[in-house]
Amino acid sequence: MAEYINGINPEILKWARERSGFSLEATGKALNKEKSFIVECESGQRTMTYVQLEKLADKYKRPVALFFLPNPPEEENIVDQLALRRSEVKQLEPRIHILLRQAYSRQLSLMELNNNTNPSEKKIFDDFNSQLNDSPKELANQTRVYLNIDINMQTEWKNATDALENWRNCLEENGIFIFKDAFKDDSVDGFCLLHPEFPVIYLNNSRATVRQIFTLFHELAHLLLGKNGVTRGINPQGGRIETFCNKFAAEFLMPSDDMESQTNYVEYDDNTVEKLATRYKVSRPVILLKLVEKGIINFEDYQHKVKEWTALYDLHKKKKSDEDSPGGGSYYNTQATYLGYKYMTLAFKNYNQGLCSIEELADYLNVKVKHIPQFEDRLLKRTLI
Repeated sequence: MAEYINGINPEILKWARERSGFSLEATGKALNKEKSFIVECESGQRTMTYVQLEKLADKYKRPVALFFLPNPPEEENIVDQLALRRSEVKQLEPRIHILLRQAYSRQLSLMELNNNTNPSEKKIFDDFNSQLNDSPKELANQTRVYLNIDINMQTEWKNATDALENWRNCLEENGIFIFKDAFKDDSVDGFCLLHPEFPVIYLNNSRATVRQIFTLFHELAHLLLGKNGVTRGINPQGGRIETFCNKFAAEFLMPSDDMESQTNYVEYDDNTVEKLATRYKVSRPVILLKLVEKGIINFEDYQHKVKEWTALYDLHKKKKSDEDSPGGGSYYNTQATYLGYKYMTLAFKNYNQGLCSIEELADYLNVKVKHIPQFEDRLLKRTLI
């Protein structure tokens, strides 16, 4: 018979669930219990077994010991800083809540690794003080000059993967750290968190590379405006902030002056749109977004085409998933991609200089100590390329 334990703080049970974005129903389902069981545990009317508590701790990504504390720990609620409506917060999957906490933790790690000061000589988030009343077009042009990458350099990159890596390196050189993860939530493309020294951008690595590129600059616009944000796709008819960020990203990646020289076609069929998308290393919907803005096509045509392409993409994705063998790619390569070269370099530099222990290094990299050599191997390979 399972043994029920005493000492669990019901207040922390509720606090941890809500901070992780789980509903009562979802939590009950995780334990194969009714919603009423969770309600009674969180009100102190009943307790649970240690195995049940372990399951919840794993679900919430919290240590088991937390649930025996006298009070919930003092912890910033990152979701409250996103300026989202309560209805939008409720739509966020628990995975996003956990990644937001992870992003905040990464900012703390960056503070420790850099002695509280961003090492970049230029910090774009300090050098721009943008407002919603500014022109997104002018801001995009100023940002491109600041980053010192002209349209010719961009169009010469061999493919979208190459472009994303170059853009990521460029922004990290200018003070913004970029992380990736599999969001496991198709409704969110990315998010960003402000910080006086270490603002971060997170990209959904499950998205197509070209979509990640647009999201990267959409989130950059959020940071330049001084606004935290969670991005849910490209919506030409979104709120004021989202509209500004979309226009900024579209103008930055497809400067109007260059676009003028490329949009002298009689009609814009799929081949024409694909040609433009390949030139700028963006997705076809982003090209259509720019054409809507220029008045070349109407919003109804945009909606129709995006719906058609989405259906074909979903079909292709399902077929590819059915054909793929289990196991996937290298775990170490994937995690290195998520963390980024600059962040990993900082972590290993601190360790090699004796500024942190191997256990602390593993914590920074979110891996087990035994996996450190494999990560260092990938870092060395990247350095030698």
